[in-house]
Amino acid sequence: ICLHQGGLPTVPAWNANKMPLASGLAAEVRRLRSDLAGQMEPCVQRVAGRYRRPVLPEAEMEKTVDGLVERFEISSTNAAAIVTHCLHQMQVSQLPTAERFLIERYVEPPPVGEERAVDGPGRVQFFFHSLIGRAANDALSRILAHRVKEAVGGNALVTIDDYGFLLTLREFQDLGLEEWRELFSAEGAAEDLMAALKNSELVKWNFRGVAQTGLMVPRNQPGRERQIRQLRWSTEILFRVLSEHEPDHPLLEQARREATHAFLDLPGAQEFLRQAADLEWCFVEVPVVSPFAFGIYASKIREGMMLEDPEEAIERLWRQFQAGTGD
Repeated sequence: ICLHQGGLPTVPAWNANKMPLASGLAAEVRRLRSDLAGQMEPCVQRVAGRYRRPVLPEAEMEKTVDGLVERFEISSTNAAAIVTHCLHQMQVSQLPTAERFLIERYVEPPPVGEERAVDGPGRVQFFFHSLIGRAANDALSRILAHRVKEAVGGNALVTIDDYGFLLTLREFQDLGLEEWRELFSAEGAAEDLMAALKNSELVKWNFRGVAQTGLMVPRNQPGRERQIRQLRWSTEILFRVLSEHEPDHPLLEQARREATHAFLDLPGAQEFLRQAADLEWCFVEVPVVSPFAFGIYASKIREGMMLEDPEEAIERLWRQFQAGTGD
């Protein structure tokens, strides 16, 4: 370790958006979900009562737990927690697998103390359990949000996660299963992504570096260095002018290409769209946010910079799940 005196400290940064869930690990999680669904679903019994809670016979529970312990070299406690988590998911929805594409529709209630007007806009949450990694989900969600806008109008609030993505829509944008099937088409996916990225913050952020490399925004002035704030203002003005008057400018195209290749996985999204037609589609209206969607919903809290802590949001969702299912 060398001590450097008089220099500015370097703060390490975790580039999480550049280090998504590896495709190999995502495939292993899909395989695990498929194996658990194949083992558990034929044996699950529903407890009589209002909520018909799913349970595994003791012998099957022990067999499934032992299989996880042997396969992944984990403790029986952790293995039992995985199985229980899957049972909780099955209570309100289904298990997404490599062969089953799960879409969950959840109508979010108005905040406490507020009443939604009869004809007023409500928020409809669509959870898409596409386990293809964060970068591919990012590309896929942008494609779908653009297609929703083209189909019914309005904007969609997009939240991405390693395990899927969430589209928050208004009531007039509410779509059914067959309408979603039509939107999940591989044809024109690249063009729709470029259209979605046209004036996005991601492209604007990449344009800063492209404009400096292209010498349209000089980093230094004669005799002094420009401040970061000045560079940001200059690039924003230049981006706005070019987007309005010369949308096909080479530097704008380069910024879109860099955004697509550095942060988004378009090939992964296109591959999923090609495979979607052959999958079993499962459309479930859930009374509460399902356990498999907790992480995606927490990402919405985190990315929206809301006051609620994501961990507190998970605890709140769990309490709502218990209250809504009688668990």
